[in-house]
Amino acid sequence: MSIFRRIFKIGQASINKTIDGLEKPEVMLEQAIRDQQKRIGDVKKSVQGVIATERQTKALLDREQENKNIWEQKASAALQAGREDLATKALVRSEEHEQKAGSLKPQWEMQRSEIEKLKSSIRQMEDELADLKRNKDIIIAQSKAAQAKKEIYEAKAKIGTNKTTDLIDRMKAKAERVSYEAAAAEEIADEATGDSLEKEFQDLGDGVAGQSVQDKLAALKAKLQ
Repeated sequence: MSIFRRIFKIGQASINKTIDGLEKPEVMLEQAIRDQQKRIGDVKKSVQGVIATERQTKALLDREQENKNIWEQKASAALQAGREDLATKALVRSEEHEQKAGSLKPQWEMQRSEIEKLKSSIRQMEDELADLKRNKDIIIAQSKAAQAKKEIYEAKAKIGTNKTTDLIDRMKAKAERVSYEAAAAEEIADEATGDSLEKEFQDLGDGVAGQSVQDKLAALKAKLQ
């Protein structure tokens, strides 16, 4: 795995770890975005150096191929002039440039292939960053909702169902006790007010039997005499 791929993997893992352990979603996500942007910038600078080397190799390759063609043309001109010896020397020089071009070509092709891979890695990092930016608000909202739910359940756990029931029962019992005390206070108040002698006569009057009962009582007494 190249250094650039390793950098990409480390950056991706860092973002995932940040999201998993969010404490302050806004702050943490903004920091993750800034870190990824810096990481991408650093990788691009490194790739720029590789591209510069590839361009230099390509220029050398093109020059050697051009020199090869030039010396072939000179060899042809020498033959037309009847200078076979000179034509031979020109072909030797042309072959030297051809060999150099042959050694440079695979180097250039390898560099070109590596650059395409690096560009692909950069695009992947940029897509990851764009995805994080698009989903930032959703992630923050989900994190806040989860935190709110956690706080609700923690509050319920602290209050407890049994404690709530006990509190209600105590309040009902207290209300009933107050009601009984009020009735007792009313009874005492009735006993403590008014003339006691008058009250005795009122009670006596309440105890006198009706006229029919008195007539029956008189008849019963007459039979017994």
